[in-house]
Amino acid sequence: MATINIGGLASGLDTNKIVTQLVALERRRGVDLLQIEQLEQQSRQSALAGFGTKIANLLAAVDKLREPTSALARKATSSNTATVTASAGSGALTGTTEITVNTLARGSIATSATGTSSGSSTIAGGAGIFSFQIGSGAVQTIAIDATTTLEGLASSINGLGVGASATVVNLGTASAPDYRLRLASRDTGTSSAISITADNTTIGVSVTQTALNASFSVSGFATPFTRESNVVNDVVAGVTLTLQATGGPATISVTTDTSVVRKDVEAVVSAFNEIVSFVNQQSAVTQDATSTDRDVEAGPLAFDSTVRSVLQGLRTSVSSAVAGLSGSYSLLAETGVSSTREGTLVLDGAALDAALAADEGGVSELFGGSGATGGVFDRVHDYLTGITGAGGLLEIRSKGVTASIDDLRERIEAGERQVAAFEQNLRDTFTNLELLVSRLQSQSAFLLNSLGKSS
Repeated sequence: MATINIGGLASGLDTNKIVTQLVALERRRGVDLLQIEQLEQQSRQSALAGFGTKIANLLAAVDKLREPTSALARKATSSNTATVTASAGSGALTGTTEITVNTLARGSIATSATGTSSGSSTIAGGAGIFSFQIGSGAVQTIAIDATTTLEGLASSINGLGVGASATVVNLGTASAPDYRLRLASRDTGTSSAISITADNTTIGVSVTQTALNASFSVSGFATPFTRESNVVNDVVAGVTLTLQATGGPATISVTTDTSVVRKDVEAVVSAFNEIVSFVNQQSAVTQDATSTDRDVEAGPLAFDSTVRSVLQGLRTSVSSAVAGLSGSYSLLAETGVSSTREGTLVLDGAALDAALAADEGGVSELFGGSGATGGVFDRVHDYLTGITGAGGLLEIRSKGVTASIDDLRERIEAGERQVAAFEQNLRDTFTNLELLVSRLQSQSAFLLNSLGKSS
């Protein structure tokens, strides 16, 4: 049934304004304050997510330094790059090695002895086959006939996908064409050698370049090494050699790349400081000087004990000593990474370089541990994965905030229903009041009118 809203027509009261003000008071108590609290919790949820992202960034930076084999970046140089070039990777050991290249690896090539006037020229007098083999693989056979063209044979070979490619090459000129077939192995080495096992074409295909393995001598070994590729990564530990030409010897030197180590440590310092800066920003407490009430505003993480606990634990993991190492260092501060009064980290690059020069093995142990003993960054890794993993402090805190947001949403919805009912009750009450006043006014007018007539 529709409600009649008279709005003070009889009583002269501004009932609509009265209802609006009373409803606003009820809404503030039952809805508005809850919505403010909900916004605060949502801000806290967002800040916790941002905090988690900063933690993940630090974890990624730390993981580059926690493995002993990769904590110290290596670089490899060659004294004769025209003969051999080198690059160092994980597990490379410092030292020098001499390489002399005797033979470069190469692939196998077969070409046709007889040319044609065009790629579309036919190459067979009748039905027959063209067969070839790559190394010890299966013999590949292509049926040909009087309609088979040079380009058609090349296309059929490529369609097999067996580790060899065929092309049609014009050895002549535009005015005096001489088109030939070129069949080349995809890989180098004798295991990719091409063999022509049957040729019923009129162009006479045969092997014109035999496959060879690379042969090179390494200092300390009397017998040369052979490999099927000119890229060799299993002779000098952690080093990839690329054989460029015969000759030598070329001295391959592997040293610690202090610039990369410094860059990796700087990344850890930067990621750590970003966490501190983020927490400080999200925890700022400010006072509005223009407000008469001197309102105080606090960041979403201002009073979050979980975040403070995590930050304190992180500082302890980074700054405390590591026991049980055999090297010269047990503290990051001894390698140039120290804490400031503001709780951030700072790197002294010169001190790190000096520590590496004095005992790079000790630095490696400090960063990534030795044997069963973990290093500083192992400890930081374990701490961060513990707090960010399932059941960790951040997950528990985040779930608690989410539960609060869900609870507030339900309470706000209930409050909205209560305010709506409150408003409806007020309007019904004032409507009934106006109807009553209107009836009384009608009765009064009727009585006055009756009295007037009788007199």
